[in-house]
Amino acid sequence: MVEAVKEIMTPEQVANYLQLNKDTVYRYIREGKLVASKLGRNYRIPRENVRLFLLATSTSQAAREALFSRLEKVADRNKGISFEEVERDVAEAIAEIRHGNG
Repeated sequence: MVEAVKEIMTPEQVANYLQLNKDTVYRYIREGKLVASKLGRNYRIPRENVRLFLLATSTSQAAREALFSRLEKVADRNKGISFEEVERDVAEAIAEIRHGNG
């Protein structure tokens, strides 16, 4: 039975959705590769964070273009910050995550 993807997911739900071991999801959270909120002793992950995680780790040109589009939307919402600054900050964050320094 396929469960609908919820807006807010537990690490176990993310593991099921991504077809990963739940320990891998917890490791990604600890390493900062997957952004989660800690509520008490439990983590919750917005579905959007899972989508961005997949885009950031994708090897597809289309995925990188989708991430670029997302950057444009963020820059548009933050008019006081230049697009280049937002792009640079996000690129640095993704590079840190990919290299395990996040």
